[in-house]
Amino acid sequence: MPDFFHLISEYFWLIALGFAALNYWKADRDTSRRTSPDKASEARGYLRNFALASALPWVIMGAGQVSGATPTVWHYFRPQDGNVYVFGWLVSVFALSCVFAWWVFLAGGAKKVVEFNLVAVLGQHGAKPLSERMIKFFAALGVFMFPIWVYMAVSMNAPLPG
Repeated sequence: MPDFFHLISEYFWLIALGFAALNYWKADRDTSRRTSPDKASEARGYLRNFALASALPWVIMGAGQVSGATPTVWHYFRPQDGNVYVFGWLVSVFALSCVFAWWVFLAGGAKKVVEFNLVAVLGQHGAKPLSERMIKFFAALGVFMFPIWVYMAVSMNAPLPG
């Protein structure tokens, strides 16, 4: 029987996809109860788009791991190796952060996130929803923190498990 570390190392992407599906299912149920029937279709569209976007990096990671190009999740902590799947994963996460920030700041997305509790798709099912101000803060933080995370990952030069 494989140990826990082995399962996380090789199947983190699948676990993340499972959580993305579970969060979507829970958010969809909550939206059905909280949203008026005339807004339900709009809310479901946003929920679906958020769920698909949140799954994209894990699909890329899964493709890398299934193909054998990145045998473990730990390879994604070594962007300096130049692996195309690691690069694709990084680009997808950063691009999603930028698109989200653009939508929040320039297209009224913060209001939609609050109105439809879209952060529930990302796993935040708390009783108190985030304010528009906090949504904007986190959107900006994501764009600026991600390059810092990449720099730190490269700097620590993490060894791969043997």
